[in-house]
Amino acid sequence: MSVRSAARRLTIVPAAIALLLLSPFDASAQVTPVSIQGYGMFGGISFTAAESFEAILGESSGRIFGGGVRIGLGLGGLFFDGGAWRFHATGERAFIFNNEVIGLGIPVDVKVTPIEISAGWQFRIRKLPKLIPYVAGGLTSMRYEETSDFSTPTEDGHDTFNGIHLIGGAEYKITRWLGVAGEASWTTVPDAIGEGGVSKAFSETDLGGTTIRLKITIGQ
Repeated sequence: MSVRSAARRLTIVPAAIALLLLSPFDASAQVTPVSIQGYGMFGGISFTAAESFEAILGESSGRIFGGGVRIGLGLGGLFFDGGAWRFHATGERAFIFNNEVIGLGIPVDVKVTPIEISAGWQFRIRKLPKLIPYVAGGLTSMRYEETSDFSTPTEDGHDTFNGIHLIGGAEYKITRWLGVAGEASWTTVPDAIGEGGVSKAFSETDLGGTTIRLKITIGQ
């Protein structure tokens, strides 16, 4: 190898390294750090078993509130989410006669408390860096409680059922640590009700529903 050839190669190598470092596709820019984010949420639910809830509560929808934690894994937009929320309303016990709802005048408390474990993906929009759409899905463990002061233990209901859910939404970062998000979710919890009472009369078995949620997020 000639001295001139060696010198040429020694010149090319630093130049190639410099071009790589100045390239817009810097490898370090592709690494997303692990992030932890807490949130509180409120919104509303519309139950799939609409006739059953309307017979007992007078309506098939209501307010929800809750919170949770989201962890970004640093692998692109992959994240895990753990959250819970609660629905609580008061109505009266009823039965169905000739397809007509007959109220018994006995107050009843209904509580629905799901715990949701999700995996999802966040999408980055270069032209809108503060807006972060996302989709997720996972498992739901739903606690259902139905109690009354004038009922026997067999009439009261306390049980937990399993289902699945799908979520889609978008977060807007107001600041680096504070954001607001809106999302919609669909949950199905099959074979949770329908063995007795008004749900049996209406042949409704799914305890799931559709929710619209507003979240306040804190964290990166």
